Amino acid sequence: MLRILGGSLKGHPIKTPKTLATRPVTSLLRKSMFDTCQFFIENARVLDAFAGSGAIGLEALSRGASFAYFIDTNPIAIRCIKENLESLKLSAQARLLKQDAFQFLETYEGDPFDILFLDPPYPIGLPGYTRLIEILSSSKAVIPSSHIFLEAPSKLSLPLPEKRKSSGTTLYMIRPS
Repeated sequence: MLRILGGSLKGHPIKTPKTLATRPVTSLLRKSMFDTCQFFIENARVLDAFAGSGAIGLEALSRGASFAYFIDTNPIAIRCIKENLESLKLSAQARLLKQDAFQFLETYEGDPFDILFLDPPYPIGLPGYTRLIEILSSSKAVIPSSHIFLEAPSKLSLPLPEKRKSSGTTLYMIRPS
């Protein structure tokens, strides 16, 4: 069972979707990412794209983020995120959208996000990750000071000019430097 790792809700359980289409982020990777953003998470606007259980956005809210968007297309994941938000009493700090994350990033017109967590399903392959990076370069969801965490298999040769970290078989990028 997944649990919130830190912040005001530390230890609370997180439901995960009962579907093979969702691959939860490991606790080790979540810890690594949140250790990285501990100094800029407070009052941040967060995007949890390809959200699955919503564990990343929930963790961000527990650690002081002011608001989180959760984006996923899977109805089972959407229901799971909604239940997690309600059980943790975080619904007022969140927006949950059943939408394709690529489309969301291409058409987004609101205030930019301080932190973007993107964990696409690995089957999108190099073409999907390349497309996602291209979309991010022109999306209104991103500004130069936005921090982007993109989880991808470390074996992919992604065109990432930004700072990179890896945890086991997973690569994630963060920006700015």
